Parts: sequence; C-alpha cells; structure tokens
Amino acid sequence: MGINNSLYSAVSGLNVNADGMSVISNNIANANTKGFKADRAEFEDLLSVSLNENSSLGRGAKLRAITTSYNQGAITNTGMLTDMSIQGDGFFAVKNESSETQESGGMFYTRQGSFRFDKDGFVSDINGGKVQGFMAEKSGQLSTKLGDIQVAQNGLPPVNTSKVTIAANLDLREKPVIEEFDPQRAADTSNFSSTVTLYDNWGQGHSCTVYFAKDADVNKNSWKWHATVDGREIEGGPGPDAEGVPQLSKVASGSLEFDKDGKPIMQFATRDGRQSYIDTVEKSDAVEIKFANGAVSQKIQFNFGPNMDDSGAYSTQTTTSIASKSLTHFHSQNGYEAGYLKTLKIDLDGSIRGVYTNGLERKLGAVALASFSNNQGLQKVGRNNYIATSKSGDPHVGQALSGTRGSVYSATLEESNVDLAQQFVEMITTQRGFQANSKAITTTDTLLEEVINLKR
Repeated sequence: MGINNSLYSAVSGLNVNADGMSVISNNIANANTKGFKADRAEFEDLLSVSLNENSSLGRGAKLRAITTSYNQGAITNTGMLTDMSIQGDGFFAVKNESSETQESGGMFYTRQGSFRFDKDGFVSDINGGKVQGFMAEKSGQLSTKLGDIQVAQNGLPPVNTSKVTIAANLDLREKPVIEEFDPQRAADTSNFSSTVTLYDNWGQGHSCTVYFAKDADVNKNSWKWHATVDGREIEGGPGPDAEGVPQLSKVASGSLEFDKDGKPIMQFATRDGRQSYIDTVEKSDAVEIKFANGAVSQKIQFNFGPNMDDSGAYSTQTTTSIASKSLTHFHSQNGYEAGYLKTLKIDLDGSIRGVYTNGLERKLGAVALASFSNNQGLQKVGRNNYIATSKSGDPHVGQALSGTRGSVYSATLEESNVDLAQQFVEMITTQRGFQANSKAITTTDTLLEEVINLKR
C-alpha cells in the first residue's frame, strides 16, 4: 500500500495544481475586465495515515479555498458622466429582479460602475438592473429609503420673489440729501443705488433699483431707501412721460440706522432668537406688489441685514455704513424663471445634482454604497456581480464618504486589479508543481514495475 499511496498523493497534486492553473487563467482572462478582483487558490495538505505515536503520513493536497483580493484597482477617465468608480471600500447596489440568480432576492453588488440612463430615466446597468440610492424629497433633503434612482427630465416651474437681500456699504462721508426722494429725479435725490431683478409668478423678470439717501440728522447715522420699478410694469403705475421716457414707480421704502461700528441696527428676531433686519416670523414688513402683466399679487421683504439662506443659516454679508466708497458687496433674491435640466453633476459623496437652464442647481438624489463586515464571504455570480451570504453578513448601506465607505468618482471606471507579472510567476510555479507531480507518478510506476519483475 505504501507505493500506491504515493500514486494517490501525486494525483491529488495534479488536481490542485490544475485548479490553481484554472484560477490563474481566469485572472489573466479578466485582466481588462472593469472592476474585476483577482482570485488566489489556497491549498492544504491531507493527513490521513498515522504510522506511530510520533509520525503520520500525508495523503496529498486539496484546494482549501479561493480567496479574492479586494485591493484598489487603477481609476481611469472615460468622459461619460454616468460611469462611476469607487475609491476605497464599498460596492454599488443594483437591483435586478429578472436575473437568473434568485438567491439574492434580486439585489447584487458590484464595483463595475458602467451605468446608463434607461428610457424611463432610471440609472441602470447594461443588464437592466437599477442602481440603488436615495432620492431627494421636495424639501431638498435626501430620503432615508433605499430605492431606484430616477432622474426626471421635468423642468423647474417659476417661483416669484419673496425676499431681496442687499449687502452694501453706504459711505458715511456722503452729504445728506435735503430734498424728498423723487422717483422721476432718483439720481438727484439719492446718494447711491443698487439694482436687482424681481420675478413674478410667471417667471418674468422686472428690474428693481433700490436708491439710498443719507438723512440730514447729524446725531445718528441713518439712511432712507426706496425701491423703484418701471411704472409700465406695475399695475396702476405711471406710463411714459410726454417725451416717451419711462417713469419709475416707487414700490417700497424704509429706513436704515447704523450703530457706532457702522453695522445696521436689527429690529426683529428669528424664532431661535438671532437678530434679523427682516421679520422672518410674522413677515409684518413685507411689501405687496402687483405687476401689470396679469401676475398675482406678491409680498416681498427687503433685507439689508445678514444674508440668510432657506434653512436660516447666516452669512457674513451685511450692509454697513463706514467712511469708505459706496458699493454693493452682494445682492440676491429668491425668485427665478422656469428652467429645464441642462446637465448633471455627481459629487464625491455620490450626490446627483441637476444643473438647469436658469442657472440653478438642485440635488436630485444620491448613489448608495454597500459595505460588508467580511468581503471574503461574498459570492461571485458572474457579470462582475456579487451576492451577500451568511458569511459576508448583511450589507451596511449608506451614502458615500460616510462610515467606512469610500468616495464616488464620476466619468471614471475602476480597472481590474490583476497583476499580470505576478500571474505569470504563479503560472511558472504551478507548471513546475504539475510537472513534479507527473514525475512522481512515472517514478512510482517504475517502482511498481520493479516489484512485478521480482518474480522473474
């Protein structure tokens, strides 16, 4: 039996080296497969015969496992927006309920990010699987519910202006204006002006010029402001004069008073107690304006204090009055005309932003990434896809750049991490192992032949 044992051991060696060659061949075949992760064959010895209490005889080798190297592959540019790669840990989640692999419940995970938009606007792979992520709600915040990512081609409807913000410096050295402000002599009865566009509910823009006039009271630093619009654009406004020159119509006015540091004195407070130039709670300082093109009446607040975004966050921009030349630092308003989706942007955190023809950007959704406690427990199912198993654990799904998840790069793809030089070295050693086991079989055959010849 001793000689026969060597035959079986050598045969097992042939088998494991043949399996190892299959793994190497598969790696080489996928050297140019996007997102492919190289495999490695791992062997172990077989121990089945005990010679005595101190010795045992091996019976060859077997394939213990095929492990996958999840090392980062090179990132290459493709120029196609919907191509995405992952730098760091994580997998794209793709749902394809029509797949032939039903054990996964239709959920697959991949590093191959060559995605496209299908006819319905869903971000999909070439097999029809839909990329999973988080869609944006009406508030602009991302939903916490994982689902298909769909980019609607609908345009943005117009929004009328309800708040105007102007941050300027009003030169303290200006001479006070003695005359009352006259819209038809606006430049002569004011010291400085700033122009901003107002939008009605149709999305039509109306040029609004705000004039500032320094008060004559020498005991305080105060200014009057007057907002004007072309009289022809205001319901009940004056038409052109006798010479056909348009006349301005004053639509709003107020006063600005500054403290000893040249900062505006705030007369209102926000809900959380912060000082504000405008009434953000009751909006009691809103001015009603009705444009003459059939637009509905709208209320507008003129803010000269700190600029605030829709979430209430403050910026450092505010109107001042110091001994420096009058100029406008910043002006904005929250209305806009209708816009249509022009292009898309994909950020490092997987956020998909739509850029519209009216210059606005809106967050439309975000690509989700899945991470696993044990990547080695994932099961390859072909087409660059993996499915979760009990060994991998449940996927931890979230936005890119959160937790241990990596970042998403648009217009790029991840190359295979197969090292051809390393594969050729392993091919040589595998070939030598196969040849050596073949030689063991022929040598054992020679020994058996000598045994048979003993009877002659």
